[in-house]
Amino acid sequence: MIVIVGAGPAGLAMAAALGRLDLPYRVIERGRVGEAWHHHYERLHLHTLKQVSALPGYAMPTAYPRFPSRAQFLAYLQAYAQHHHLRIDEGVELRHAAYDTRGWRLDVLRGQELGGRRQASEGRGRFEPSTVNAVAEVIEASVLVMATGIWSAPVRAHIAGAETFEGPIMHSRDYRNAQPFIGQRVLVVGAGNSGTEIAVDLAEHGVETTITVRSGVAFVPEPHSAALMHAAAWLLRTLPRPLAGALLHRRNFRKLGLPLPPGSPLDHFPVVGYELPEAVAAGSVTVYPGLTRLQQRSAYFADGRSAMFDALILATGYRPALDPVAHELTFDAKGLPLLDHYGRACGNPHLVCVGYTYPTTEGWLQALGRVSSRAVAGIMALGREGKIYRTTIVANGSKG
Repeated sequence: MIVIVGAGPAGLAMAAALGRLDLPYRVIERGRVGEAWHHHYERLHLHTLKQVSALPGYAMPTAYPRFPSRAQFLAYLQAYAQHHHLRIDEGVELRHAAYDTRGWRLDVLRGQELGGRRQASEGRGRFEPSTVNAVAEVIEASVLVMATGIWSAPVRAHIAGAETFEGPIMHSRDYRNAQPFIGQRVLVVGAGNSGTEIAVDLAEHGVETTITVRSGVAFVPEPHSAALMHAAAWLLRTLPRPLAGALLHRRNFRKLGLPLPPGSPLDHFPVVGYELPEAVAAGSVTVYPGLTRLQQRSAYFADGRSAMFDALILATGYRPALDPVAHELTFDAKGLPLLDHYGRACGNPHLVCVGYTYPTTEGWLQALGRVSSRAVAGIMALGREGKIYRTTIVANGSKG
């Protein structure tokens, strides 16, 4: 049996691919299908066109706009699971996974309360599945596919003096909308896609908004052609790296305090759209360099300036949610798992990780079809080599 952990886009794509080949699988999900998308901020929308963002085997509705909203994409994920009749066990959380020559032993909690949720200690709308009445269980598997996503383990950057700050400090994961911040001075720390979009959302609702940019940010225009997106992604994957980097054009908004980051443009994930530079030019968002420390209500920045704030929002990113299998993985300096061409863990090919890394020149949803197909090919290779235990992976006429 192949067990997939996570029913987000990566897990659903893997399940559909395995199902099409009649390979035995099951999906376990600690929450609901598309759980992370239930909690993202309301303004969120895809930054890639719907035509290239659909999962393999099921297009997004024609009625959707070019860049679907959070709610629309969540509805699409749920429809995708129904369309492919995917076998998903909701309310099942993987706590620990152990591997030996007989296969995987997965320690899980089953029966988490999905409807009744408790508020997490960080507050402001973040909810987690309740473990009340959950039952411990053991699941056995021949191959384990981790698809727990890139938005469930937030990174809270260390800031000197944070313990003295007199206002709330929250991660962007817990931000929903601007309403709680009306009449306040808010500092957004980090200028990736989430940070820039939250800053613009706050400013549009009249919040006095500031954003910090530590090392620069690369902006690209919104795409207009799905064909061009596919062609550009292929070309930039295929060309030698120096030539691919030379072909990438990034506008420089240095005069607005938004310089390009150092190094090759291939090394940085771009921010899609020019909403933030436009807001800065209009005076509705203020830009400061990197935040160095906090003291009570004051924030101090790398250029020696300081300012007063009522709240901080940390748009400082996420790390791969791989704790239950971390002992089976080797990580690079950025905290990403070292994987082979098929997405299999170096040192244990029976552990597959999907959806944790993606190119800087291509949207992660756009790359997911190719990545999931390659991962399934790696699992099939294990079967051909006779390295699958407990369950022989062959076409057996069953999707379960």
